[in-house]
Amino acid sequence: MKVKGMESKLLADVNPNLLMKHTEYISSFDRESGSDGEWQAAKYFEEVMTGYGLDVQIKSIENLISLPISAEITLGDGRKVPCITQSYAASAKPGGLKEKAVFYPECMDVKGKIAVLKGLASPGACYDLERMGAVGLIFINGGDYPHNMAISPIWGMPVPESIDLLGKIPVVSVTKKNGELLLNYLENGSKEVTIESEVHTDFRQVPLCIANLKAAAPTNRYVLFNGHVDSWHKGATDNATANAAILEIARVLKDYRDLININVRFVWWSGHSNGRYSGSNWYADHNWEDIHENAVLNVNIDAIGAAGSTSYRSVDSSAQCFRLGFEVIKEMTGQEPRYSRIQRNGDQSFWGHGVPSLFQILSLQPESAQGKDTFVPGLPWYWHTTEDKFEYVGKEKLTLDTKIYLASIWRFISQPVLPFFFTDMGQEILANLDDWQKAAGQAFDLSPLKEKAMVLNRMFHDLDNEISRVNEMEKLSEADKVNASNLNDCIMSLNRIIIPVHYCRKSPFEADLALSAKPFPGLTGLEKLSAVDHNSIEFKALERQLVRERNRIYHYLKETIDLIKNWQDNRSNIS
Repeated sequence: MKVKGMESKLLADVNPNLLMKHTEYISSFDRESGSDGEWQAAKYFEEVMTGYGLDVQIKSIENLISLPISAEITLGDGRKVPCITQSYAASAKPGGLKEKAVFYPECMDVKGKIAVLKGLASPGACYDLERMGAVGLIFINGGDYPHNMAISPIWGMPVPESIDLLGKIPVVSVTKKNGELLLNYLENGSKEVTIESEVHTDFRQVPLCIANLKAAAPTNRYVLFNGHVDSWHKGATDNATANAAILEIARVLKDYRDLININVRFVWWSGHSNGRYSGSNWYADHNWEDIHENAVLNVNIDAIGAAGSTSYRSVDSSAQCFRLGFEVIKEMTGQEPRYSRIQRNGDQSFWGHGVPSLFQILSLQPESAQGKDTFVPGLPWYWHTTEDKFEYVGKEKLTLDTKIYLASIWRFISQPVLPFFFTDMGQEILANLDDWQKAAGQAFDLSPLKEKAMVLNRMFHDLDNEISRVNEMEKLSEADKVNASNLNDCIMSLNRIIIPVHYCRKSPFEADLALSAKPFPGLTGLEKLSAVDHNSIEFKALERQLVRERNRIYHYLKETIDLIKNWQDNRSNIS
């Protein structure tokens, strides 16, 4: 088949030396959001992509950016403990925050105290402890360098209903060694600690870098291939390597415009960490109709090419994208990754638009190796620290990761029909509904949804078989081309219907919080329904809310079934 036959040629075109050249240059700058270094990288994007003959835009957009400036801890006996503060934490009041500190969760009473705990400064932990009354937080990280984080639970730009969720207390992080010193100090109970910290949170102009590769045959549809350009410090493996891969994949694909059916839109976001995904959130808000109507797939690239990252143990994706990612990784590495449902992080700003996702973080450190002290298994010890430098980039690893992304994108843009596999999604939906029914027990009935989902899953088998059949054809007749076009229209509409309800709690035009969420997040109330007094107003109110959510899911499952039925009818008419 022409598509597969050309793939090896594309992969051979990838230039490891160019990848390293791009990475070395981009990682020579500190690139916090809005910094001179980030703008210098944006100019590089413009220069390189323009040289490849692509349509390039560098927009200057305004976002709420939070930059950690300085921090220090002083113990009651006068000892100083080095630390860092975090994006979206509050600055300590003049003279510092001086209060009793307790080790959590050994001491659950944190009201009016500084809570000391092990782990990364995550939005969820900060959100919960602030609402428990903590007036300051000290996180003890693993390893010899504290990890930079963004603690806001807000996805991108705050709106009136979420602005009150911005952090109101100082948050700092210390190394493992300094954490042990602090815990020894607190060994006999709570003691006084002073936190001094400064964070600048304000609106800044940041770059948004966009380049478009147009297929020879005119089309408005595109794969959105994207990653963040802002980084903590030099950010060599997070995210200069990914920026380099985007440039190199653009260089390779530009010579194959006549063989692709779909455009590719290459984007570098700012505000990934210092803006809590504010760059992709801005783009999602200001280009809603275009993304909803034309974006076929969101391919995110983050933290690739680290030396020693030899494990491809999972594919972060929407379920309908997993099969393609699995096949590419197995063919290129021999490993058989498991499915990992894409999570609410990493610039996944497009679920409300109905856009499925393939990839985020790809190659990982072996579980027994360097990732053990990061509290995020698979990421290297220097992730989100000052030490993420060019010396830790693996040339062969970066090349392999780039080829995996290139092959995956190629299969989407060059085949007659978009190569999704919806049966995997159908099975996931059935499993999700079973899990929610178990959580609800006898308190709520999800059987109407289960019945619809079973019908839908059977129809997915027919859809998947037709996608495979058409894509395996050597040459398409005119009738086949019409069928392929109808199939693609059906696939686009299907994703637009099912993804928002499967991934989002709010309407498609809003952004959920930057906190983890389960499938069909609108059913989360089922977790506590059975424990509530069935005669109470709390139960009745929650029950009614869940009835409405059940109606919502039922409606969209039915719409999806009707959509596939219409496609089946059209196929019969063509035949």
